[in-house]
Amino acid sequence: MSTEHTDRFDAAFHDIAVRHERNWMFIAVTMIALLFIAAVFLVVHDYGVVAKTSAIYSDPNTPSTLADFQGSGVRQTGPDSYSVYEIGRAWSWTPGTATPLQLPVGARVTFYVTSGDVLHGFEIQGTSINLTAIPGVVGEVSYTFDKAGTYMIICNEYCGAGHQAMIGKIVIGGGRS
Repeated sequence: MSTEHTDRFDAAFHDIAVRHERNWMFIAVTMIALLFIAAVFLVVHDYGVVAKTSAIYSDPNTPSTLADFQGSGVRQTGPDSYSVYEIGRAWSWTPGTATPLQLPVGARVTFYVTSGDVLHGFEIQGTSINLTAIPGVVGEVSYTFDKAGTYMIICNEYCGAGHQAMIGKIVIGGGRS
């Protein structure tokens, strides 16, 4: 009788332990999944690191001939918003290399980036902006510059012998326009 009682007790204890382990495993896996989803959401939406493609052309030279990419390349689109049309060419950023971009603090800037020759990496140090400039493709990314200072535009994709000198500047200063 005592052996039978012990066997039933062990079986019941084992069943309860298995049920609790399954519940805790479900809770742990659910928490990990929710943390992963929250992290992806944070990176994509809050940091704005997702670059969009606003146009693709069959001729890689087309973007550099468009009216938006001519002149200074900077357009004010609202009280605190600007569009910057940026072209990477061996080994400069237009605008930005010859003359620094001047924008006010608090400016919401949408960059439209393309390349006139080879692949270039468009990165603005101190921000979350980082995208690849591709000939014939116009990439789009937005950012709000909340702090005054000088931000360096660098090429982070090896593009040839003068790659290390491909540096531009964005000067954020003054108040809101």
